[in-house]
Amino acid sequence: MRRSLLLTFALWTAPVGAQAPGSTRWADSLGTLIEGAMARGDGAAFDQAIALADRVLTVTPTDGAILHYKGYALYRKATVLVNSANRPDDAKPLLEEAAALLARSAAVLPWPETPALHASVLGQQIALGGMMTGMRLGGKADDLFADAIRLGPDNPRVLLLRGISALYKPKMFGGGSDKALADFTRAVALFAKQAPAPGTPRWGTVEAYAWLGQAHAAEKEVEAARAAYTRALELDPNYGWVKHQLLPALEKVKR
Repeated sequence: MRRSLLLTFALWTAPVGAQAPGSTRWADSLGTLIEGAMARGDGAAFDQAIALADRVLTVTPTDGAILHYKGYALYRKATVLVNSANRPDDAKPLLEEAAALLARSAAVLPWPETPALHASVLGQQIALGGMMTGMRLGGKADDLFADAIRLGPDNPRVLLLRGISALYKPKMFGGGSDKALADFTRAVALFAKQAPAPGTPRWGTVEAYAWLGQAHAAEKEVEAARAAYTRALELDPNYGWVKHQLLPALEKVKR
């Protein structure tokens, strides 16, 4: 009860939409929870982040930052359910909710990361839904990435997400590991210079090196891939995805 009262007091002067002044620390807390959950593949931590976002949204339901972070948490949890737990059916409603939340966030707060995340959510839905879903959502995803680049041409998280999309998209549809490699390389350079304001997105630095390594591996550049994975583990020695999956898989790459 006391925590709920403190939360209400911190946010009671919040304007409608945009980012409520009192929500900055909650946004940072959400980012920290989600990044920790990503590094550990911890579904319970995603649920904690989603629950925290819900509590804040009961006070400021149109806060663009909190809508963004809840959509981000749902997207990340869905990704884990698909890739680690092999539960695609459980991921589908999470992706649908994430898409709706990110659209609401973008309507009130023009963060470049929001349309890029929305495009990535659609990409996951396409991967789960097949050709017909791709025909329905593919063009919209491309438009969202174009919006994200327009809002943040030098935003490293936008380039990271666009690179992930390119890595999985066939060349005939504008993808390919070479395009992904260009985006990841630029992203890691921009991450080194970033200084995000409090409450704004700051995720992606370690992940960018993991994806850079995958793009190098796809190009059969094994030593460059190893260097990228090593850098990721220097930044976060507990990054399980790199330690337990990507590095062992690299040994199987034919040069």
